[in-house]
Parts: sequence; C-alpha cells; structure tokens
Amino acid sequence: MIFGFFKKNFVQNCIVGVLRAYLKLALKTTHWQLDIDAEAYPLLTCRYGEPALVVLWHEYLTLGSRLWWWGLSQNPELQFYVLISRNREGRLISQLIHPWQIQTVQGSSNKRGQDKGGAAAFRELLKLTKMGHVIAITPDGPRGPRRQCHEGILKLALLSKRKIVPMGASCRSFRLNTWDKLLIPLPFGKGKIICGKPMMVTRDNYDRIALEITSVLNEISSKAQR
Repeated sequence: MIFGFFKKNFVQNCIVGVLRAYLKLALKTTHWQLDIDAEAYPLLTCRYGEPALVVLWHEYLTLGSRLWWWGLSQNPELQFYVLISRNREGRLISQLIHPWQIQTVQGSSNKRGQDKGGAAAFRELLKLTKMGHVIAITPDGPRGPRRQCHEGILKLALLSKRKIVPMGASCRSFRLNTWDKLLIPLPFGKGKIICGKPMMVTRDNYDRIALEITSVLNEISSKAQR
C-alpha cells in the first residue's frame, strides 16, 4: 500500500515535470510582441505601489506565465498571484507554475450549496491586493460559461479600489476540445500579448461594466490573434 502511494506520486510528479518543461519550452522559444497600454504599465509592475487586477479568458491561462516573466524583468520584487479552483485541474496548474514563483489562491464560487472555498479565496485576494500584489483572474472560470464575466472580479475591484487590466493573447498553438477551448502553445512560433487600458469599477457603473469587460476582452483577444 505504501509502495503504491509513492509509485502513484512519482508518476504524477513525472507527468507534471514533463508538462512544465514543455510549456516553458513553448513559451520561451516563441517570439513575443508585447503591446502594453501606457496606463497599464505601472499597475502591472507596481511601479507606484498600486497593483493591477489582470483579467484574461480561461482559454489563455497557459499564456499568463509569459506576462509574469515580463513583469518580473521590470520589477524583480514583483509578487504575482493567480486564482485557481480547488479541483484536479486547479491542483495541476498550481504544481506546474509554482517553481516559476507564481503563487496561487485556491477557491471558486459555491455550486449546488457546496462550499468550493470561494468566500475564503475572496478574502485572501482582497488582502493580497491591498498589500500591493498583482492578481490574475479568469472571469469566466473555472467552469464557464465560456467568455462570460462572473461577478466575483467586479466585487473584488470595487472593494479593493484596484483597477482591472484586460489581457488578450495569442500564439502558434492548438486548442483542446474542452469547454473553454484551452490554447496550448507550440514552440518556435510567434505570439502577441495585449494589455489594454485599465478599467475602474464603481458603484455607478457596477451594473453595466461586466458587459464592458466582456467586450474589451473579446476585442483585444481578436486583435492579438490578428
């Protein structure tokens, strides 16, 4: 029984190691063009102590590390956190990116009365962003619907008074047959990352800004693909 436990963990660690090595190869060998809005730059790098709330569609989650590496090159003391779910997919993502100094906060919204850690994760994110750390969130995750903005990011932006920076990305890749059409980068290609103009959530625009965020994310995602 003990041998089986260690054997299982050894196999899992090997799989995670192979996936991490491939993802790093694909991202590092891609020739990237970064289009960063002038107002977004100081937020993404915490130049003046105010961090960004980065939002990107779940399908581009595999490309988020590239933006982090860029941010770290601009500010070596930058700290970056990603919201992930507590399910098997979330645990895999956490294992993949942890060696790259990307921290994770685990939790998602409640479903069918089951506690998925969403409330605790929200409190943790609120604390982290007030401490000056950059937060990345996929507003349509973890289970969709695809490209529909959930309310959690709006509440976080409103209470923390931090600005949302929309991110779009594309590169030579293929897509998985999953709910989000997850993009898997291929090595030795070309790619583009776009970070748009920061957006502020207020009580006055709260009821309509979800549609604005959705529209902007779709627009810059299409622009990156072109």
